[in-house]
Amino acid sequence: MYPLFLLTYTILGGGIKYIDDAFDREIFSKKAAYILSPILAVIGVFCMIINPVSATILLAILAGVFIKGKIDNWAFISAFVLVILLSAVLGINFLIIPLILLSSAAILDEIGNDYIDSVKEKMDKEKVTNKFAMYFFGHRWVLKIAILFLVILNIVPLYFFFAMILFDYTYVAVGILGKIKSEDIKITPTPKIISKIACIFK
Repeated sequence: MYPLFLLTYTILGGGIKYIDDAFDREIFSKKAAYILSPILAVIGVFCMIINPVSATILLAILAGVFIKGKIDNWAFISAFVLVILLSAVLGINFLIIPLILLSSAAILDEIGNDYIDSVKEKMDKEKVTNKFAMYFFGHRWVLKIAILFLVILNIVPLYFFFAMILFDYTYVAVGILGKIKSEDIKITPTPKIISKIACIFK
């Protein structure tokens, strides 16, 4: 079962970033984003129906972005409504206490990410503490640490931690491709692209 979650979480991470950049930065096609939106919703609901742990993690992510007002375009809104409707009709099981923990972690991630985005232009990027903060909240590690904590308690299988890693790095990779597409990053010389993509793994 775990290869399925590794694949679907990878698709979800990249797809969400595609939609995000299509509307917030107008880099990708909005028409494609509208087509992708219900597909991601169905994939997400499928992952929630077949496994209560997956339902818990994805509901926590939804709670974080919803509370922080990140569902801010019609593609996201339609996907969010579709997820809620399908979940209500089909029924999902989730873990209540872990959901509270993971939702709190997801909200902290969004708060930290927003703060870093607001001050990073003024930050001394050579300082180790600043680099760590930018990476930690930029990659939303609070949620992943919370998942790892539940793994240690034997509540969540380890492969969900790796699924979230893939979710996050695919999200970041699509963002890098968006920057290349929008010419925020010069596509020549090639080593510059490689160095930027390598930043994903730093």
